[in-house]
Amino acid sequence: MDLFAALITIVAGVAMGAINNVAGGAGIFALWAFQYACGLPLAVANPSSRLGAIGVGLFAWLGFRRAGIRPPASVWRLALFAVPGAFAGNLLALKAPDLWFRIYLAVVLLLLIVRQLRQTPKSAAAAVRPWLGPIGAFAIGVHMGFAQVGTGFVAALVLLSCHSRDFVTTNVAKSVIVISSSIASLLGFVLAPLLLERQAPVIAWGPAACLAVGTATGSYLASHWTVNKGSAVVQRVVLAIAALSLLDQVVQIALLVSAA
Repeated sequence: MDLFAALITIVAGVAMGAINNVAGGAGIFALWAFQYACGLPLAVANPSSRLGAIGVGLFAWLGFRRAGIRPPASVWRLALFAVPGAFAGNLLALKAPDLWFRIYLAVVLLLLIVRQLRQTPKSAAAAVRPWLGPIGAFAIGVHMGFAQVGTGFVAALVLLSCHSRDFVTTNVAKSVIVISSSIASLLGFVLAPLLLERQAPVIAWGPAACLAVGTATGSYLASHWTVNKGSAVVQRVVLAIAALSLLDQVVQIALLVSAA
């Protein structure tokens, strides 16, 4: 890994960390850096992004903590349900063809855009459905283990339904679930060559470490921005990043289909 590739990956990590803290979907920056700057195939680029995802969650949580905002213990308990989901998602990521990965991601992003466009303003006191929490956390874990890109979107939708209607409060809880699911997913990918027959290692540690440095920096700085700007700005960023991410997936699907 040369210096130019390392710098590009760190910059991509800063963008990924900042945008994922505020909204989500910026994991595409990791895929771009790994594939185009570092020359990694998607089968390695996707798993290698998990170290950066840990940086996003951990330093977002630290940033919120410094701002005096701490998630309740119930959120940490909820995050435990994301762990088995992440392991299940890992298996899907290791077995699914690249085309399936891209199609799945495009569908998720499209559904999230539709949801955001249809969303009506709700107060922080609006009713939530706590019983959805464990199921939703498991689903967040599956998505983290399989795709990683868009985990922030999925987590926001789940937590807005079962935890809080406020975007800032939701982002604090999201950081906790991202921490647990990304650590579990990274562990699953690391252990995969030991547990699965004929499974090659799928983590490129040099690029992954550079990405993590960037995501930690971007996520920590963005946590302060989120607290200061509030829900309205966060919601607009969600839509913009979702649209850009969807466009990228459509282009990649077209390229894979034409090469088949």
